[in-house]
Amino acid sequence: MHREELHLAELGIATLTSCFVNSNRDPKSEAAKPSDFFYFTPADDDGERISSTAANAFFALADAGKLPGWCVAIAPVDKLSKSRNSDPCTPLVWIGEGVVLLQPVVDNGLVRFQLGFVDGVSGAIVTDGGVVKVPALGEAWVLDGEFAVIS
Repeated sequence: MHREELHLAELGIATLTSCFVNSNRDPKSEAAKPSDFFYFTPADDDGERISSTAANAFFALADAGKLPGWCVAIAPVDKLSKSRNSDPCTPLVWIGEGVVLLQPVVDNGLVRFQLGFVDGVSGAIVTDGGVVKVPALGEAWVLDGEFAVIS
């Protein structure tokens, strides 16, 4: 978890570094990518596989401009790209102040979701699908999670 936090902290500077390098490079050479400047990249965990439905929903919503910028910034785009396929998807999303839940389903007082994003908020958060109780996670993405729904 600590390595993931360090990686999130380095994303901005890695992007700026790649922009600087690209602005000063020989146009015939290959462009630098932010990933070229990652030092704390989290180890690939083959056990964590994002469902293709969640990946397709994420990209459909991102392409439509429906996701907040902070959500796209913390999203595991590499893992999502690997899970994406050409199956048609009707994305369902609950968005609140600092919370995005993809493909949510309400069941017995819980909202279960395939992929969620939290931007440092906690407590009772109002979303466009209902009020959910978010634990203190910091800035994180959550795979196959569940939060309590507050009536």
